[in-house]
Amino acid sequence: MFSRVLTVSVAVRARLHSQTAKHWCRHATKVEPPRGAFPFGHFAKPSMKTIDLYLFLTAFTWIVACAAIAELMWKRRVKFFFPAIVAVSLVVVNTIVGGHVEPEKTYLDVLRYLIRERDVSSIFALLMGASAAFTWVYVVWTATIEDDEEGRQPRRWLLLPLAALIVVACGHAFIWKEVTGTTRHAVAVNNAEFTIEQVAELDDQPLRLAIDDAGAVYVCYDYFKKHGAWGGVVLRYVRDEAGQWQHRIVIESPILARCYGLAVREGDLYVSRSGYYPKAELGRVTYERTGAITQLRDLDGDGYYEYAHDVVTDLPGVRAPDTMQQNNGMLFGPDGSLYVTNASAADRTLDEHPWGGAILKFDPDFSNPQIFAKGFRNPWTITLGPDDSLFATDSDVDENPGDEINHVLHGEHYGHPFVIPNEQGVEAVGFRAPMFVGERETVFLGMVYATTEALPEEYRNCLYVTDFRLNRVLRLKLAKEGDSFKVTDVIPFAQVPSPVDMVMSKDGDFYVISRRAQKLYRIHLKKQADN
Repeated sequence: MFSRVLTVSVAVRARLHSQTAKHWCRHATKVEPPRGAFPFGHFAKPSMKTIDLYLFLTAFTWIVACAAIAELMWKRRVKFFFPAIVAVSLVVVNTIVGGHVEPEKTYLDVLRYLIRERDVSSIFALLMGASAAFTWVYVVWTATIEDDEEGRQPRRWLLLPLAALIVVACGHAFIWKEVTGTTRHAVAVNNAEFTIEQVAELDDQPLRLAIDDAGAVYVCYDYFKKHGAWGGVVLRYVRDEAGQWQHRIVIESPILARCYGLAVREGDLYVSRSGYYPKAELGRVTYERTGAITQLRDLDGDGYYEYAHDVVTDLPGVRAPDTMQQNNGMLFGPDGSLYVTNASAADRTLDEHPWGGAILKFDPDFSNPQIFAKGFRNPWTITLGPDDSLFATDSDVDENPGDEINHVLHGEHYGHPFVIPNEQGVEAVGFRAPMFVGERETVFLGMVYATTEALPEEYRNCLYVTDFRLNRVLRLKLAKEGDSFKVTDVIPFAQVPSPVDMVMSKDGDFYVISRRAQKLYRIHLKKQADN
């Protein structure tokens, strides 16, 4: 899931005994579309990933730098002092840019991950970078002092660093487009009945969305700025009588620094948030239970939520080793009960806290916490489905790409940390299989179930899921299967760069936020365009 993109876990393997019955993970529902049904590769995957281009530039800059330094130190030609400085500078710049490609991973983390995954495309990228640098190295090392003295190639010391600068600059321009969301991924809807429009451009990278009965859209994001400033913001977007979108900040506060869940009920906002407070005592590190659900209320009707109160406390919150995982999404059920998703603290180890990796249920007055279901790694979003059933996304473990969508049933265990879908050589019994397992590198985040009659019948009673990594929104058709559901078809619905969350209005409008592009989009029927 999300944290696999943003952070690297410390993976400690937990294995089951091989005699524990049936191998359910091989039978987890994984819908493979028929050939030609929809072009997954063309639709979402560029031919060369950003990380591959970064590895190409890494190999190129390091080899060029080593050659330039060797030329300067061995032949001691003053003219090559400038190429050496340029080459070393390119290594430094490339390293800095790499910090934005995978924000929470170091360069060694990236290499370890790619080696573990046996990523052949990355090996080719390194070989391409080395090959491109070879010409540079060859020209440098075949140069002789006599060439310079006779004036045959007097500007080699200037042309070589200029060529290296052009290669790296063009490569970084492409990388920066990917990082900022200004990518080649089109913003479009794959169905002729719908259109997509940009509602707003945000000041920071958004995290979650919520919508109230009147159609007002709420967006939250957090920030960690220089000089110690940190906090979070919730904005409200409404359409005026002229059809123009107006917005305002309804609350900005340091307590919203990790606002990973957002909901609206009866005019109040609710935020799923967490702090990070480790303590060390006599060689043992413990973590305070900093997770909370905070109620935000506008007391005087001025549109600003000045009242804050924690209605739920003592959630596990942020803990090591995976400090990007905490209490995430939340949902109010039809009877007013509150459901909260809680992540596990680690990749493949048992959680010390009984609420780690569980979905909790609270009574409408926020009392009587119960474990509704468990066995999740990092459930991000929870939503209501047919007959008030619950569906939740869940992150895969680091070594098993492909996120899960689970039909969440009371009292069931969904496998983490004991089993993961399609893990060879592991058999287990007593765990509920995921309803759907995405293809490689899917990161399912936002999710809604459409029932409104404002939509054409074809688009009702479907799950709509955002895929953060592959820049798309998918429409999943469901069918009843025993006490659960199965996915019968997977259809591309829209293309949006890095969609992190989505909500749906009663009028059938979909709202999607793009994290890297920092934009809010509205997808709606074309006949509603003038409404």
